[in-house]
Amino acid sequence: MKKTMVVAVVALAAMLSPVIAAPAPAHAAALTGADFIKASGNVLKTDSGTGATVNLRGTNVGGWLTQEDWMSPLGEFAVDRSGWTLTASGGSPANAVDGSAATRWTTGANQAGSEWIRLDLSAATLFNRLSIDNSNNAGQYPRSLNVETSSDGVTWKSVATRPGTDGVTTAQFTPQVARYVRVSQTGTAAALWSVGEINLFNDPVLFNGTHTATASSSAPGTSPGSAIDGNIGTVWQSGVPQVPGQSYTIDLGRNVDMDKVLFDSGAATAGDYPRVWDVYTSYDNANFTHVASGYGTNRVIQADFQGAKGGRYLRIASNGTSSQWWSIAEIAITSGGNLDRGGWAVTATTGSGPANIIDNSVSSRWTTGAAQADGQTLTVDMGALITLNNVTTDTAKNSTDEQDYPRGYSLQLSKNGTAWTTVATGAGTRKATTIHFPAQSARYFRLVQTGTAAQWWSIGELTAGLYNDDYSLNTTLTSRFGASGAQSVIDAHQDTWLTAADLDNIAATGMNFIRVPIGWNTFLNVDGSWKADPWEEIDWIISEASARGMYVLVDLHTVPGGGCPWGSCGRIGPNPNGFWGSATYQNWTEDIWEAIATRYEGNPGVAGYDLINEPLIDYGEDADDVAQKSDYYDRLYDAVRAIDPDHTIFLGAFFGLGAIAAPSTYGWTNVVYEYHPYDMPNSKDWTAQNQLVTNELAGLPAKLADPGIPILYGEYSLYYNDDVWSRFMAGLNASHVSWSAWTYKVKGSANDGFAYWGMYYNNPRPVPIINSDNAATFISKVSQFGTANFTKNDRFVATLTKYAAGATSFAPTAVSHSGWTATASSTAPGTSTAGGIDGVGSGAWSSGAAMAGGEWYRIDMGANRTVAMVTVQTPSGSTWDYPRGFTVETSTDGTTWSMAATGIAYGWKRPISISPTTARYIRITQTGAAPQWWTIDEVSVYSSY
Repeated sequence: MKKTMVVAVVALAAMLSPVIAAPAPAHAAALTGADFIKASGNVLKTDSGTGATVNLRGTNVGGWLTQEDWMSPLGEFAVDRSGWTLTASGGSPANAVDGSAATRWTTGANQAGSEWIRLDLSAATLFNRLSIDNSNNAGQYPRSLNVETSSDGVTWKSVATRPGTDGVTTAQFTPQVARYVRVSQTGTAAALWSVGEINLFNDPVLFNGTHTATASSSAPGTSPGSAIDGNIGTVWQSGVPQVPGQSYTIDLGRNVDMDKVLFDSGAATAGDYPRVWDVYTSYDNANFTHVASGYGTNRVIQADFQGAKGGRYLRIASNGTSSQWWSIAEIAITSGGNLDRGGWAVTATTGSGPANIIDNSVSSRWTTGAAQADGQTLTVDMGALITLNNVTTDTAKNSTDEQDYPRGYSLQLSKNGTAWTTVATGAGTRKATTIHFPAQSARYFRLVQTGTAAQWWSIGELTAGLYNDDYSLNTTLTSRFGASGAQSVIDAHQDTWLTAADLDNIAATGMNFIRVPIGWNTFLNVDGSWKADPWEEIDWIISEASARGMYVLVDLHTVPGGGCPWGSCGRIGPNPNGFWGSATYQNWTEDIWEAIATRYEGNPGVAGYDLINEPLIDYGEDADDVAQKSDYYDRLYDAVRAIDPDHTIFLGAFFGLGAIAAPSTYGWTNVVYEYHPYDMPNSKDWTAQNQLVTNELAGLPAKLADPGIPILYGEYSLYYNDDVWSRFMAGLNASHVSWSAWTYKVKGSANDGFAYWGMYYNNPRPVPIINSDNAATFISKVSQFGTANFTKNDRFVATLTKYAAGATSFAPTAVSHSGWTATASSTAPGTSTAGGIDGVGSGAWSSGAAMAGGEWYRIDMGANRTVAMVTVQTPSGSTWDYPRGFTVETSTDGTTWSMAATGIAYGWKRPISISPTTARYIRITQTGAAPQWWTIDEVSVYSSY
C-alpha cells in the first residue's frame, strides 16, 4: 500500500530535481533455503552452516526505521512559541507562527528597507539563533536583515546583521535573554518579503559568567571581560590596528569539549571583525591545537571545529592586516548537548550542598542525609525561560551513590515560580535517572521525591537539555497529532527515504548484505502497547532484498530508554541510559525479540538478529557492568532460541572483547561478535584513520582465534580517505570478516566531513521544526528527501563496489616520479615546483599567497600512464596549508583536459580516487579560499589501488 505512494512521491521529486540515472539491475539470484547462513567456527556458511563460506559485505540503511537528526530529516526543536504575540509593519503576522507552510506573513509591497516583524515572547527568554523560512514563496526573501532584542520593547540592541537567503535565512548570535525580538528588512528589491514561519532556538552554548579572559592588548576604557559579560553593548577592543599575532584567550576554568565558537564585533563596531582569524584550544595555556581558520567578512563569525575538541583554554587570533581595530562584543562557545548551567540557582528542602549538582563533578554531591521520604524537593531557577524536554540526575559510578536514586519522583515546571505543572512522574533507576517530557518553556523546574527507601537520595550531577533524538520525535509527534497522526508522519518519511529503486542502487554495487537499523518505536507505541501493523516495512525490505540476492540483518538499533548515552541509540542520556535500570523496558525488549523470532524463523533472507545496537552501561565499565550487560544478552539469547534455534545472533562487543562475556560463559552458539570502530575527533587526520585500520586488522587473528567466532564490522567510517577505506575492506575480505559500511544516505553536504560516508548525500532542503510545524507541513518537508534529491557519491560508491565484489588485497601501484616535471600558477620564494614531486619531506612547493581560488599545480609525467588515484599531501609542519577545494583534471596532450574529480580537501592528506584513465598530464586546481598559502609536500599518483 505505502510503497505505491512512494513511487508517486519519488516520480514527482524526479521531475523537480536532477534525474539520477537508473542503476544497472542486479544479477544475484534470489535467496533460497540453501542460502540460510549459520556460524561454523569463525566464519559464516550457507546451507545452515554446512555449505560455502559467506562473507557479508554491505551497507546500513540508517535513518529509515529509526531517526538520527544529523543524517535523516528528523528535524529540530525550536523555542516553545506558546504565549507569543506578533506585530508587524503590515499584513497578518500571526501566519508566521501558525505551523503551516501553506500560509505566510507578507509585507504586501516590494521591499523598501523599512519592513519589520516583532515578537513578544511573553517573558525573558534564552535564545541564540533565529530562522525565517520563505521556501514556499521563492524569491520573497529579505535582501538584508537586522535582528534586535529588547527587555522592555523600548530599548533595542542589534545582535546580528546579515543578507537574506532564498529558502531559509538563519541568523546566529551570542545567547540573548530578552522578551522582545524585532527583525527588520533593510534592503531593497522588486519583490515582496514573505515569512512562512519564524522560529527561535536555544542551542547548547556555554555560560560565560564564570570564565575569565586576557588579550594581547586592550584599548583604554575596554577590557577582555567585556566580551564575555553577556552584554552585547559592551565591547573589548585591541586599541591598535589589526596586525598578525593579536590574540584573545578565554580560561573556562575546567576542561570542556567544544565544537564551535561564535564571536561578534558588535553593532557599533561592526567593521572591526578580524580580517583573518584562527582558533586554538589548549589544556595548559602553553600547548595549543589549531582547530579552525578563515576570513572575516561580517560582524558575526562562527568557527566550526569539525568535531569536538577538548581544552580549558580557547584562543582566537587575529592574523590579518587592517587599519581598523579588532573588537569583540560577545563570544559564544558551543559544547555538547546539555544546557549550560552557569547562572543557575539550586535550592533544596533538606540536605546540604545543592550547588554541588551543577559543579561538573559527580564525585561531589547533594544528598538528603536521611532516608528517602515523600516530599523531599530540589528546585532549580534557570534565570530565564528555556525550552527543554529532558532532566537527568547522575551519580558517581562504582560507588555506594549508585543506590541513592529516587524510588519515586515528580517533575514540575513553572514559568514564574508560583504556578507549577507536573510534566512527568515515575521511579528512578540505579546509577542515573533520565526524565523526559514534551518540549516546553520554563524558568523553574522542581524535582520531588515521592517514594520511600532506607537509602538517602543523592545527586552527583543534574543536567537538562532540549534533546533531538528518536524518542523525543516519537513522543512529540504522538502528543501533538495523536498515535495515528504521528504514524502518518513517520510513514511519509519511511516511504520516501527508501524505495525499491534504492535497493536496486545497493544491489548494483554487488553487495550481498544490508544491516537494517530499527527503532523500538517501530513495534511499540510510547506506552509500550503494540502497534497494529509494525511489520510492513521490515517484511518488505527482507522480501525485496532477498529477491535481489541480499541478506538482511535485523538490527534493534534503539531500545526503550536508550542502550547507550548518544542519540544513535534512540535517546540521549547519561551513563547508564534509562534502559539498563528499567525492568519494564527490558521486558518490552524481550517481547519485541520474541515477536521477531516468531515472524522470521526459518527465513533464509534474514542474516540474523542484532539484539542491541552499541550497548554501553558506562564509559568506564567495570566487571559488574559487563556481567549485567552479558546477563541481559543471555536473557534475550534464551528468549530467541526458545522460538528460533537456527538464526545467527549478533552481539555488540562494544568497545571491545573486554566489554562482553565469552560465548562459553553462557553456552552461546551460532553467534557473531560485532564491532563499530570510529575515530570521530580525528576525522581530518589521515594518520589517525590509517592507524585505526592498522589496529583493527592487526587484532583480527587473535579475535578470530579466541573466542573463535565470526566477526561483523557493522558500522565504521574512514571519512574522505579512499585508500584507508580500501585497505580496511580488503583486509576484512581476506580474513573472511563481514562488514557493513555506514551508511546508504546522509542529508549533509560534501563540505561536512561526516557526510562522505553516505553513498548518497547533500540534500539541503529544510527539515521540520518538530514542536512547531503542523502535520501537513511535516509531511511536505520529509517528502523532499527521496534519493532523487540527493547527490550520488560516485567515488565512494566505486570504492565500496570494488570490495563488495570480494577483492582481498590493497596493493596500490605507485607511478614512478622518474622524468616528472611540474609547473604552477605561482611559486613562493624559497620553494620550487619540483618540491611537490621530490618525495615526502624533501622539499615543498607553495603558492606564495593566500588561497583565493584558481591556483593550479600541473604535473607532466613524461609519458602516458594509467591514473586511478592522486594523493595530495601538505608538509607535516604546515598541515593547514591544504587546499580548501579542488578539481583534478587529466590530459594526454596538455591542451585538452578532462575533469576527473572535484571536492573538498579534508585535512592535510587527501587521497582522491578517480575512474581509471590514461593521462600524461595532471592538473590540480585549488578552488577554495583560506588565509594560508597552498603548500604541497608531495603529489603521489597510483595506477591502481
